[in-house]
Amino acid sequence: MSKYILSLVLLLTARAAFAKEIPPAKAETIDKIIAVVSSEAVLQSDLSDFSLNLNKEGTIDDSLLLDEKIADLKSSKANQLQYLIREKLVQAEIKRQNLSYTDEKVNQEMETLAKRNRMNRSDLENYIKKQGFSLEAYKQILKARLERQAFFENEIISKLRITDEDAYNEYKNKNPNFKSNVNEFKVAQIYFNPKKGSPEDAMKRAEAVLKKVQAGENFEALANKYTEDKNANDGGLLGQFKSGEFNSDLEKAILNLDAGSTTNIVQSKSGFHILKVIDKKVSYDNNFLKIKEQIKASLIEQNFKRQLKNWFESKKQEAYIKIYE
Repeated sequence: MSKYILSLVLLLTARAAFAKEIPPAKAETIDKIIAVVSSEAVLQSDLSDFSLNLNKEGTIDDSLLLDEKIADLKSSKANQLQYLIREKLVQAEIKRQNLSYTDEKVNQEMETLAKRNRMNRSDLENYIKKQGFSLEAYKQILKARLERQAFFENEIISKLRITDEDAYNEYKNKNPNFKSNVNEFKVAQIYFNPKKGSPEDAMKRAEAVLKKVQAGENFEALANKYTEDKNANDGGLLGQFKSGEFNSDLEKAILNLDAGSTTNIVQSKSGFHILKVIDKKVSYDNNFLKIKEQIKASLIEQNFKRQLKNWFESKKQEAYIKIYE
């Protein structure tokens, strides 16, 4: 048994021994450990308090739900315990990264909440009490939320990169009848001629070169060495085009590629091609611009949930977690 678990058991044993000295009529129910998360214990009283407060506004932090629904949390003690375990994992990281909030910062946030809701401080405190919280209990909930928010910003959100082009692709995917505005792109190719031998031979040559491209070899050097276009420019450069000016089969293949990306083998009437987008300029339409930030916020939220779930899975592997029956 590890030292920290032993110390927790000794503590509760001592509390039990002390309770025996109290006359039976005054004896108190002894708490018990129901889970250990690294050096932190989750007590039966923690779970009981959490269950009692589930219907109170502000008790549940949606970011800790992951794929669960609030209804699932309220109906399952097992789900509630998992919630508390995730809470402990985050608290440990907050402590390690020194992201704790002082009482002064919590009070400042209380003032901000009052102003945001057009209340004075006294009105806010009365509202809190009507929700079934003591002022001190509410401050502890607010403190925990602020610390988690700071942690999530630092650990996950700051690392998310959602570009305007990501948002534009999402916009197009959700509007299947959307017609793209004029795009400009610069493109290069490595071309394989089906008349050189047979189409099957040309395909095999293309597959061999594609493996080199995917292995990270320089595209321009490969184009100079392997392209079968007699009039090829240096590095296989085809030039700069506007949407509609390029071969339709080839344009479709590069439509959703970022600058610097390459295609797989693309077949056209003239042969086989491996294409590279050198540069790309997108002209956004006004409808998209109106909702661009909304789409980006939605994508950030989706990516945040996925990354947070991965973070919890990783931390569960690293931490010592023991659940007692």
